[in-house]
Amino acid sequence: MRTLRISLLACLVLTPAFLAKPGQAQDEPAAKPLIQRYLDATENRKPEYRKQLIALGADGLRKAIAEYRFEKPAQTGTVKQRVMCPDGHVRPMWVYVPANYDPQKSYPLIVHMHGGVRGAPADADPVGPGQYELESWLNVLPENWRNELILLGVSAGVPQTGEDAMWWRNAGQKNVLHMIRETRRLLNIDDDRIFIEGHSDGASGAFGFAFRRPDTFAGFFPMNGHPLVPHSNGTTAWLENLKGSSIYAVNGGADQLYPAQSLAPVYTQALNTGASIEWKVHDRLGHQITPVLKEEVANILATRVAKQRRDRAPTTVDWTTDDPQTGRRAWLEITELLDLGRHNSAPANVQIQIPGRRVRLGVQLSQEAEAPTVDTVVAGSVAEKIGVKAGDVILKLDDNETPAVEDLLEVLGKKAPGDNFTLTVRRAGKEHTLKGQFEGADSPAGAAAITARVVAELAPGLVSIRVRNAGTVVLHVTPAMLDSEGKLQVVLVRADGKTQVLRAAAPVVADPAAILDAFEAGLDRKDTTIARLVLDIAGALEVKRKPKAPPQQEDDF
Repeated sequence: MRTLRISLLACLVLTPAFLAKPGQAQDEPAAKPLIQRYLDATENRKPEYRKQLIALGADGLRKAIAEYRFEKPAQTGTVKQRVMCPDGHVRPMWVYVPANYDPQKSYPLIVHMHGGVRGAPADADPVGPGQYELESWLNVLPENWRNELILLGVSAGVPQTGEDAMWWRNAGQKNVLHMIRETRRLLNIDDDRIFIEGHSDGASGAFGFAFRRPDTFAGFFPMNGHPLVPHSNGTTAWLENLKGSSIYAVNGGADQLYPAQSLAPVYTQALNTGASIEWKVHDRLGHQITPVLKEEVANILATRVAKQRRDRAPTTVDWTTDDPQTGRRAWLEITELLDLGRHNSAPANVQIQIPGRRVRLGVQLSQEAEAPTVDTVVAGSVAEKIGVKAGDVILKLDDNETPAVEDLLEVLGKKAPGDNFTLTVRRAGKEHTLKGQFEGADSPAGAAAITARVVAELAPGLVSIRVRNAGTVVLHVTPAMLDSEGKLQVVLVRADGKTQVLRAAAPVVADPAAILDAFEAGLDRKDTTIARLVLDIAGALEVKRKPKAPPQQEDDF
């Protein structure tokens, strides 16, 4: 097997080589559809094109978006690209383009997230974990699917970003969504058939997206992960947020890192909360998914990718957040968190029953060696603090010998946060004994002092909401939300059970600016947003906001 490594790429490349046809002159700007001229424009030219697009009106703008044009790629197969991510780092991504790709046809997209998400060394190894995860699927892809979908292998990469690049952190999720956006920009993706999968940390990352940013995806396929890794590793989560997301999870009964039997209470509680999860256990499967990957890929493609579509207008939205950046679910968005006290009408969230937190040593192991051999030491980790070095072979954890990686995982699984431990390693032919303590079971890093929850019901022409600590709520209105006369009413269910009209039944006027903003955000050509309605919940409840602090003058101290 290969050591999973990823290169730090210094150049800023956003125009993929596989779309540049040798010898072919680039289109003159005027020859491109207006919507593409807008997206490709410099900051100086962009306002001019935006003005032209908005002047088209709602219907004309919809038509302009529909005219977005894709080109025939000069290269197919697995193609490596370099992308400048929102966190300011250039990362590679790998895109599998079918040999007979037709620019006029839209394809489902499967996004692949690798394990070991804490970063990787910046060296010249051409195979990165994003490519490895993608090709693990490609190697077992049924022949009848090879020309029917596009695959995207994303990378956390760049060790300098550290924990912020994890799949379940805000920065890491923004990076992934940006890579998806770049793929949508270049290839004809079916916006209602984007799926995300991962193994180990990648699988836990798939749960992370379901908890905090599910709207892009029609389905989630976590394999040998744990749904509460995000919650115990710096990102708060709420089981209610899994409602409406189709999750198919696979775990192994012999997995020493995430034993299936230990996950049963978590899945049971999630299902009782209303989550849509199908859970499958392979009794003899360890942490590596390879032994069952072929059958699982065939099953996922036949029963889910072939049939599932994203639900764009759910009739019920139940969403919780501790950060306005992750405040949106479908047509509802929480943009302000504010303590509403006795005015809260939405119920409190269920308390997640955590069966135990996973401890982290902070190393990445070589996959070429049977014995646990350190490939990378994560900056700031417990392993770095006690002096573990790249190349060390881990012989024992406490008094437990670890001749294979599975043995090390089994022993780590029995340790608890805050435990002391002794690590015996072999380095340059000599044994060294290192002592340390695992990090304690603190609250998720950066956990907010307040969380907001909104439970909303939709019937044609009527939205009814209950709130908890949501000072401002925004509705992203689509035609499907309106009644036969194009009207929409919004009511607030108060703590005393009475209803208060927030918006009387009235037509919703389409706003071209809102349509353009919605499209530009993710390049979702099927987004049917026509307007944004801002609801001042705190004002309606007569809850006073604290005045904002005045800007500090230069001579203030």
